[in-house]
Amino acid sequence: MNALAIFDALETPLDPEPRFPVEPPDGRRDVAELPRQTEFLRLMRLAGPSVEVRAYPNAGKRNPRQAISEGIKSGVFDIACWWNRGHAMIEFKGYSQRRAGELSANQIDFGNCLHDMGFPVACFFTPEAAVAWLADIGAPVRRVHG
Repeated sequence: MNALAIFDALETPLDPEPRFPVEPPDGRRDVAELPRQTEFLRLMRLAGPSVEVRAYPNAGKRNPRQAISEGIKSGVFDIACWWNRGHAMIEFKGYSQRRAGELSANQIDFGNCLHDMGFPVACFFTPEAAVAWLADIGAPVRRVHG
């Protein structure tokens, strides 16, 4: 079997494509990821106070051995939202050095895994779009305008 045939036989593509909603970059090159996520949390306190929203800390800078022993894996989305009989996970992207953030292969794998299990997951640049998506999937939130 030649090398190309071996690569063709791989079960997992080397560059996975997201099977979940991904908002395209919004062009606001002056806004990084953290302020976008912070604005989303503020909007959710106003628009969806009955939704439990939690952020997952980025473990990328931790000691790799410690992270592995604690069960930390890369790719987990930034935000989890829970409400009565509902749950969703959201990844935020922003701009760094005027370049739009992109999903990593591990984030795509994580999002695709949850999506394939039937969990709602999505990636956003704009906090308002994330709130609207939550409303669309049945979360008890009202729509907001930036």
